[in-house]
Amino acid sequence: MDNIRLISSDQRIPLSDLSRHFKVIAGPGAGKTHWLVEHIKNVLQNAENLTYTSKIACITYTTVGAEEVQSRLGMNQERVEVSTIHSFLYANVVKPYVYLLNDNHGKRLVNVEELDGHYENIATNGKIYQWKVKTRAHYLQDNKKLKEYLEQLDWKLVDGQLYLKPRKNYRIGKYYIRIEDLPLYKQLFWDEGVIHHEDVLYFSYRILKEFSIILEHLSAKYPYIFLDEFQDTNPIQTEIIKWLGNSGSVIGVVGDPAQSIYEFQGASRQDFIDFTLPNQIIYMIENNRRCGSKIVDFLNHIRKGDQLTQKPTRENRNHDIYFIECTDGPYQAIANFNNLRISLGLEKDYCILTRNNDTVKLLRNTENSEVWTSFSEADSSNRERFIKSILTAYKLTLDTRYEVAIKELERSIKTDRHGELKDPFQENQIISPIMKRSLAVDLLEFLANDLKTSLDQSLFEFYNSLSDFFIEKGIAIKKISRGKIKQFSESITIRNLVDNLILSEEKTTEIRTIHKAKGAEFESVLLYLPEVKDVNLLVSPDINSEQEDTRILYVALSRAKDLLCISCPPLNDAMIKKLEALNVKRNH
Repeated sequence: MDNIRLISSDQRIPLSDLSRHFKVIAGPGAGKTHWLVEHIKNVLQNAENLTYTSKIACITYTTVGAEEVQSRLGMNQERVEVSTIHSFLYANVVKPYVYLLNDNHGKRLVNVEELDGHYENIATNGKIYQWKVKTRAHYLQDNKKLKEYLEQLDWKLVDGQLYLKPRKNYRIGKYYIRIEDLPLYKQLFWDEGVIHHEDVLYFSYRILKEFSIILEHLSAKYPYIFLDEFQDTNPIQTEIIKWLGNSGSVIGVVGDPAQSIYEFQGASRQDFIDFTLPNQIIYMIENNRRCGSKIVDFLNHIRKGDQLTQKPTRENRNHDIYFIECTDGPYQAIANFNNLRISLGLEKDYCILTRNNDTVKLLRNTENSEVWTSFSEADSSNRERFIKSILTAYKLTLDTRYEVAIKELERSIKTDRHGELKDPFQENQIISPIMKRSLAVDLLEFLANDLKTSLDQSLFEFYNSLSDFFIEKGIAIKKISRGKIKQFSESITIRNLVDNLILSEEKTTEIRTIHKAKGAEFESVLLYLPEVKDVNLLVSPDINSEQEDTRILYVALSRAKDLLCISCPPLNDAMIKKLEALNVKRNH
């Protein structure tokens, strides 16, 4: 602690230190976003090395986080580029420089003429078949398992070299997939100018390592680079940020090791703990401005043994913490939670949090959770990807994220470099970029009107109405006329597809995974724990464990402002006494 400077979320860094790298350690509810925005304003006002051609880069972990920072910056937005790390690197490194990369035969690694953004990795039937042909892997019969496998590939940095590996290594039937065959799957997409989100880091790392002069250009353009939620960085990102710091950019990272919960995506908590650059200053914010005092006490118990102990600033908010035993199933526990918060006069926003998407679907009481997999298996014309993108845009409008929804629709209307529309549109149809934007806006309006009262229509009916919409615009999509896709589309409703569509980020959903609640706060929170072993993590926590389990629960607990409840299976007397000793009361 001797080398750490304590500050408040309202405290500015002295002008004499604006040119030094820094790391800020701040727990949940500390006001990290507020502090970061005020620091950006301080740099804009007082930094001497900002010119009319340079900007501050502010990198957030999510697009929702980026939107929040932008809204708080107000009039200063033009001088600050706020984005996720993937968007920042795509715009500044991949898009302008990926043409420099060649394969072993001197051929360009990516079809740059067709390159148009970065996309979610969706292993379509067509791509799976092509990959099997290239790798002679027709013995892999379980396409469902193979699709899951290929869609969770990620790039790993090992001893300065990048390797493509699955997040979880498992067999397809009785076979393991050869690691050396995996890049061939990626190359199928790159040849068409399609790169996935994870590929942005791969290309950025290679470009900056092989053409290091680009780092000097980036540091001149962005003399200040600030990164929020840096505990969720991965080694590839960390290395790139260090390169930029050593090339002249002032680097500032903000985060909390106790909230590092993205190890499954390659994030390294230790990278934040160990992160250092020459002449770096370390700051710490102790206050918790979000949670009531009893919640802060419980959070301090969860992160005991950590260097940070939070101090509550909302001493007047001291509702008790409760546990609710699921003797009659989860829905009764949810009903008890709702009755409790209403009885306490807490009728504003609330959220029910749990560990995984399958439990979310259970709590939402959705049917046919395999519906999107079934869609993929029945389709051969990229309709699954197209409809998923369209319904994603619809759900984004429910979160009032209209501009993000329009961008999603623009991306769904795929064209080649000549403007010719791709599957599932019919061939020989050309639109301009301006027409695509206009079409996306009109399509969003159509979705808002058509789906608002028609979620129970079949996919077949919706697809036909979608076809009519495009015909009015002078464009045709491929009809659904026969085969498996017709049978499937007639048997499934749009509501079922929407209910089983899990967005990577959510703003207003009342039941969501803990990972989707990162950065959010709610007046009342119910943490749903399906197993007693999860309750034991609260009683005997290990916040510094290599495993993320305690930290995931910590993130969930720290979303609550006033009321915190924990739903769990029936407990024995010993466990009940342990919870009560931590001032967690039983709700009957």
